[in-house]
This record gives sequence, C-alpha cells and structure tokens, in this order.
Amino acid sequence: MSRAFRLDLLLLSCLACAFAARAQTAPAAEPVVRGEPLIVRERLLTGSPATVSRIELNDTPQLQVSTAQIADRTANFFVADNGARSFTDIFSLRGLTNTPIFGDPAVSVYLDDLPLGSGFTFPSALAGFARAELHRGPSQNTVFGRAGSAGVLTFSTPAPTAVATGEVRASFGNYRSRSASAEVSSASGGAADAYVGAGWAARDGYLTNTRLNRDVDDQNALSGLARFRYRPTETAELTLLLTTFRARDGVQPLVPLGGPLDTVNRSAEGETDVDAYNASLKAAFATALGELTAVTSFSSWELGPYSNTLDFGFAELSNAVNQEQRAWSEELKLRSDERSELRWQAGAFFSDGKTQGTFLRAFGPFVYENSTYRVDTRSIAAFGEATMDVTPAFSVTAGVRVEDVRKDFARTQFVPALYSFGREHESTALLPKLAARYVVDGATSVFASIGGGYKPGGFSAFTSNAALASFGPERTKAFEAGVTHALADRTLSVTARVFWYDISGYQIERSFATNAQTDDYLVRNAPHARSLGGELELAWRPLSGLVIAADLGATDVELREFRDPFSGVRYDGRRAPAVPTHDLSLRASYEHRSGFFVGADYSAVGRTYYTEGEELMFAQRSYALVSAQLGYATGRYRVTVFGANLTDEEYYTAITPGTGHATPGAPRTWGVAIGLKW
Repeated sequence: MSRAFRLDLLLLSCLACAFAARAQTAPAAEPVVRGEPLIVRERLLTGSPATVSRIELNDTPQLQVSTAQIADRTANFFVADNGARSFTDIFSLRGLTNTPIFGDPAVSVYLDDLPLGSGFTFPSALAGFARAELHRGPSQNTVFGRAGSAGVLTFSTPAPTAVATGEVRASFGNYRSRSASAEVSSASGGAADAYVGAGWAARDGYLTNTRLNRDVDDQNALSGLARFRYRPTETAELTLLLTTFRARDGVQPLVPLGGPLDTVNRSAEGETDVDAYNASLKAAFATALGELTAVTSFSSWELGPYSNTLDFGFAELSNAVNQEQRAWSEELKLRSDERSELRWQAGAFFSDGKTQGTFLRAFGPFVYENSTYRVDTRSIAAFGEATMDVTPAFSVTAGVRVEDVRKDFARTQFVPALYSFGREHESTALLPKLAARYVVDGATSVFASIGGGYKPGGFSAFTSNAALASFGPERTKAFEAGVTHALADRTLSVTARVFWYDISGYQIERSFATNAQTDDYLVRNAPHARSLGGELELAWRPLSGLVIAADLGATDVELREFRDPFSGVRYDGRRAPAVPTHDLSLRASYEHRSGFFVGADYSAVGRTYYTEGEELMFAQRSYALVSAQLGYATGRYRVTVFGANLTDEEYYTAITPGTGHATPGAPRTWGVAIGLKW
C-alpha cells in the first residue's frame, strides 16, 4: 500500500469516526425517508442514492465545467485528459475504459435526454447545466437507451422556478484567463417555458516553446444551449434542446517524458479546432398505461484542423488530423405509475451514425502515412425492468437488455502505397439484471445487484493490414452490493459499495510490433480480465452552514490472461492501463449568515500505469491537488476568490507511451469571479 494511499485512508478514517459519533446521537426510531430521486429530468426506477453520485455544478467557481472536473469529485471515476478537448481522452470507471480513438465508450453521456456518441465527443467545457449525475454499473443499461458498459454520466439543465430568473457571471485570473456566462429562464407554469445559457472562456498557454519564444497551448471556447418546453394539453409536453460548442485552441500540450513540464523546443506548433452541435426533440404523453416518451436527437462533432509536432531529437514527427462524427438516434420509453406495487418501464433505442477521418503523418520531410477511413454504425436495443415490493421493506427488480450493433468499415491509404479495403462487423448481447433492496430501518438500507455489460467491437483505422483491422466486443459480468445510511434531518449520509467484474475481451489500444520493420496502432482483446474494488461516500452537515464531504474509491483491475499476439510477451497478472489504484476527494465549505463563505478541496489520485507492462517510465505516481475559494454573497450578488493546485504540484494528466510524450497538468492558477442574479 502506497504512502499516499495510507495518508488518504487516515484522513478519511478521521472523518468516518466523526460521522459515526454524530450518528450515534440520532433518535432511535425514525420514519423511513425516501430521498429526493437522483434523476436527469424524470424518475428512474434504479435511481437510488446507493447507485448514483450527484454533483451540483453551481457549487463550483468555474463558469464552464468539464468531465475531468466531475471525475475529480467522484470515486473510481478518472479521466486521462490529453488536452485536446476530449480527443484521445480515456474515461475510466471501476476499471472499464474506452480506447483512446477507435473503441466505443465505457461511460456514455447524456445532455438532458440527448445521448452523445464516442468518447472524443464528450464535453470539455459546459455552461448552463445545473447538475451532473454518475449512474454506476452496467445494470444501468435497463434504464438508458445508450448505456455504457461501466455506467452513464448525465448533465441536466435547471428546472424553472415560480418567477423568471437570470444570472450573469464573469471571472479573470493568472495566465490571462477570462470567462463570462449568462443564463435566463422564464417562469414555470402556463403552457410554455424557456431557458437559455451561454458561456465563453479563454486563457494563455501554460506551455512555452523556447525556440519560437511563445506560449503554444492557449484556449478559447464558446458554448451555448437553449431549452424550450410547450404543453399543448394537460397530458402532453414537447421539449426542444439545442446545444453548441466551438473551440479555437493552440496545440495539444504534449511534452517529452522526463523533461520540463512547462517548456518545449521544436520548430513548429499546431492548432486544435473543435465544433459540436446537438439537438433533440422530446415528446411526453400521459396515457392509460403510464408515461410515454419519445426522443429524437441529432449530434454533430468535428475536429479540424488539428495538427501538432513532436521532437525526437534526430527528427520531428508531425501529425495532421481531420475527424468528424454525426449520428441520429431515437429513444422510446413507456413507464408505469410509480405509486403502484409493481413498477415497470420498457424502452427501445435506435442509432445510425457515421465517423470518418483523414490522417497525415511525417517524420521530418518524409510522409509515411496518408489515409482516410469511414465507419458506419447502426445500433438497435430493447430494454426494460420491473420492480416489485415484496414487503414494505423489501423490493426486487428484474430487467433485461437485448442489443445488436453492426459496423461497416472502409479505409483508403495513399502513402506509402495506394490500397483500399472494407470490412463488416456485427455483434449482439443479451444482458439480464437482478437487483434487490432492503430497508433495515428508518435510516439504513442495503442493496445488491447482478447484471451484464457490453461494449461493441470495431475497427482500427491506422493499420493497412486488413486482417488486423477488426477487434471483438468486450463483455462484463457484474456483481455489486452496498449499504446507505441517511438521517431523517439530512445532516448525515453515508454510502458504501463493493463491486466485482468478470470481463472477457478487454479492449487494449496501443502500438504493436506487427513485424520486424514496422509497428501498427491497433486495438486487441485480452481474453480475460477482472476488476474489483469499492467506494465510500460521506456527506455531513455538523452545524448550520458547514458541509463536509468525502469520496474514496479503490480499483484493482487485472489482466488475468493477455499475450501480445506479435511479440509473445505475456502480461498475465498485470494492471490494465489508465486506471488509478485509488482516488480520494475531500471537500469542506462554510457559509455564514452574513454572506461570507469559504471552501477547500483536496483531491488525490493513486499510481496510474499507461502500459500493461507496468513500466515506471510510463506511469504517473500518486499525487494530490489542493484548491480553495472564499467570498461574499447576497441574494443578488456573489464575489469569489479562488485558486487551484495551490501547492503547484507537477504531474501528468495523461501519458502516451507510443510517442514517449505526456500531457502536463495545469500549474497553480487563481482568479476572481463575480456574479449578479435577478
């Protein structure tokens, strides 16, 4: 056990002892209290506090929020952030991950009722959303149409209030960081309501090119959303959601491993441009059978131009990429009356998407790859579950999901030689689920579930060897159990979970030495892997205005069977890449009646290997970050002074072993934010 992990456990143990002491003073007999459902916009049958982690986004001083910031405050959720607006990022939850470029996500993302596609389309800067919720485990696939094998992350817009409201915010800080946002919402009631939000954020770069004498990884992003709801009758509602994102950034921040984290020396730099547009139309109807909803959505994501240059001493490697993804989807759900003893829901999901890209790579003046590819993906699924109250304290949920995914792949290579080929891949999954929940007393309940997860296979577009292009699906058998304790006055809540996943076909993406002269960047399947671990979440309000929270996660993910098919090297018993050994988030905030407030966050991430060989050269040691904020707020005004990475810790947010480069984490930053509400 590492020294950093022992320190994290000691800090958390001290909090747990204080929580336990507080819990002993609670009344002996309290009524059963069912907490507020943790939902996006509608109640989910499995949406209990035991399986869902919630983060209120308005609590953060940043005007735009990223998935990496959500992961910092959530146990066993980690983002290997490569600094290119989610392009090549790895999202890990309980040991299940996406591959950087070519695989499907293990964690799917919804914006209200709108599902996103591949991991590179996930939001790196969001403005206008009020809440994020992480639905853990593959058993969520009986609730969501697009369900990742590890879980689902949802972002939800704020609900309208009785009166029209609005807010404007602005901030500035070091590295010439500046941002602004605005939100306007109509009043609730009546036949229609609307909500509009927009945000802008920019900063200078953290990384300086000493040869060109300028910073190179500056960022500039715009985001916006609009939600319109119309109720033509008392039993019908239509909701239109529109979102947009535009980034015009400098180069992806990559530095040679072992060198300085804030400087590079190379002859050229690049750029990172991203444009994304999403739209959904939801129709909801109250029927004799229950609530019927239908969501039609469209998403468009485009990267380009994207370019960078990496220095290898003897030569420089230049990369140029253009990539896009577009998808249509339809999601239908029918949900029974939630007040009945037997509660059920059934749904269907269909998606039709296209991903295509062009890649140009050169060593010095010599181009060694120029290729294009296209993948057409069609997904169809049927899913549902039913929950029955066997007794007032004991309920059982049974569900199932059936899914079929077909992918058609075409690749054309121009350099080093003209060559084209195409392939098809289809896989199916039958995923049962069984869960139970028992209310022990007015404050405590226990739960357990078994189920299955599925991540489709696909194609590696960087190889010219048609026989190596395809890879198979990843399948998971999952068991989860836990206990949750919450006092009636909501001053204390504790949730503990354990999980065990048995995984076949674990997908690994990296460079493989396919012959003596060249490497191929491929996805291969490890026949067998296992992931086990647990989470502990605590929230305590010991006195008015003071909130203390902690989230601790630990994951042991092991490749039980994996042999490099080309070199013959065995990696049995080694950790899977890009999964930290543990993580910890400690948060404390205090708001005085006078309006003054103060808060501090401590987040720690355990050692993370980026290769199956567990080479220390390609590993990030354990590290911890400290941030804080203080300020003053009235009913209308709010002023906040904030700082992040206050100890100026040096670390990598992601490592790319194939190039010997890594993405450095942000240095110490500070700023001032102001806000006005009406």
